[in-house]
Amino acid sequence: MDKTNVLIVDDRPENILALSNLIQSDDIQIFSAESAEAALDLLVRHDFALALLDVQMPIVTGFELARLIRGVKKFKHLPIIFVTAQPQDQSAVFEGYETGAVDLMFKPLDPHVVRSKVRVFVQLDQQSRLLKSQMDQLERLKQQADVANTAKSHFLANMSHEIRTPLTAVLGFVDVLSNDDLSKEERGNCLSAIHRNGDLLLRLIDDVLDLSKIEAQRLVLETQEFSLVDLLRDVNAALSLKAKAKGISLKMQQDDSLKGHYVSDPSRIKQVLLNIIGNAIKFTTKGNVEVIATSQPVESSGKDRTSEVVFTVIDTGVGLSTEQAKKLFQPFIQADASTRRQFGGTGLGLMISKKIAQALGGTVELISSQPGKGSTFEIRFKLLAKEASTHTNSPIQQGSPSKQQFEELQGKRILVVDDSSDNRALVQMFLRSSGLELDFASSAQEAFKLIEAKRPDLIYMDIQMPEMDGHEATQKLRREGFSGPIVALTAHVMKEEHEKCRESGCNSILTKPI
Repeated sequence: MDKTNVLIVDDRPENILALSNLIQSDDIQIFSAESAEAALDLLVRHDFALALLDVQMPIVTGFELARLIRGVKKFKHLPIIFVTAQPQDQSAVFEGYETGAVDLMFKPLDPHVVRSKVRVFVQLDQQSRLLKSQMDQLERLKQQADVANTAKSHFLANMSHEIRTPLTAVLGFVDVLSNDDLSKEERGNCLSAIHRNGDLLLRLIDDVLDLSKIEAQRLVLETQEFSLVDLLRDVNAALSLKAKAKGISLKMQQDDSLKGHYVSDPSRIKQVLLNIIGNAIKFTTKGNVEVIATSQPVESSGKDRTSEVVFTVIDTGVGLSTEQAKKLFQPFIQADASTRRQFGGTGLGLMISKKIAQALGGTVELISSQPGKGSTFEIRFKLLAKEASTHTNSPIQQGSPSKQQFEELQGKRILVVDDSSDNRALVQMFLRSSGLELDFASSAQEAFKLIEAKRPDLIYMDIQMPEMDGHEATQKLRREGFSGPIVALTAHVMKEEHEKCRESGCNSILTKPI
């Protein structure tokens, strides 16, 4: 805390020196004046906690100076103590208090009394300043809370719109499908719309979850070796149809320096690229979106080297003004309300992409933008580049199981444990042509009876169930000797939740929606 300012006014320098020596302290800053004029000048330029005024001064006495001080609004409540060598007569005391003094001290001064009285006002000043600082801090926090609440309200209103829009399509097309007069093509269109809008809802939920992880500083990165060439091929495949549907072209250029393998979190890098390039396509109505990928070595150590990989995304879209660009990476905010109405979205994607890139040691920046002409973004990552491995992970085969795989399942028994009748029915439909023997339980207690009676080869175990959840049920089964595979069915996506499933005894995890 800053020192407390105390003013001493006396026409005799030796008196100022003596009084200064009496009250000096590490937390006191002493100012002195030998005339009323000099005192008023100091009062204007500084804030004081206390003024010690000599009464008997030439030209302007201490009492007269006190009246001048009290006449100025800024000094109206300044504590004043008079110091005088006059005899202690009642008239002097009355005049001192009439001018606004809080006390009078008569010479010869008692050092202990002087120090005690000055110390009281120094402590009052320190407490007052501390209280003011706390009040200012509370006011700042209140303003921040008001801003946060406003942003939250806008976000919730926007989220309501973003949820209801695809939900309207899902529920509406489900109702339409109940109409027996639909043609095969119309039914196919309805199912495509339901699937497309379901994906929109899932991406919306994923964005909100990513935001919560970022704000809680719990974003988990899963590092592994991967091919950037393959990753870019996947990104191109995912977005080229989207661009084609809008009548624009997506051009991907990459130089030979990207070949080989890199070490980082490929799923998060892909997420950033899908967000930034997807946004470029979203806000481009004609022309093209071009992606240029390059890599340059930064450091080298043996066979490994650190490379800076740069993705430049150039579009011919709506572009941004200078003011809009300033808000670009703020959560819940798009360029303006008309942008949200025209293109939709929560305004979370860019902010999430920037935070993920930073977590990976990279950046996402807007390089240039002009309204009506388009924008250029630059994404940079510093990645550990490795010599291509002789062994690579086999890609996960997507699509329907082969005939041989179906034959291998014949006669196997699976128990599905889920308190949701809809989820049980969905799993039954997924597996009805598999040749499996299926049993269903709506609770852990019901599952225990079925397991004892039918001894399933595999169990699908829902985690979030009433009475006894999937964790407890799995632990009980393992304690009682069930050694078959147990697959957790969970809506939880946090890594720690998945670890908890494995610790409970689950062999694998399926994250809803399945």
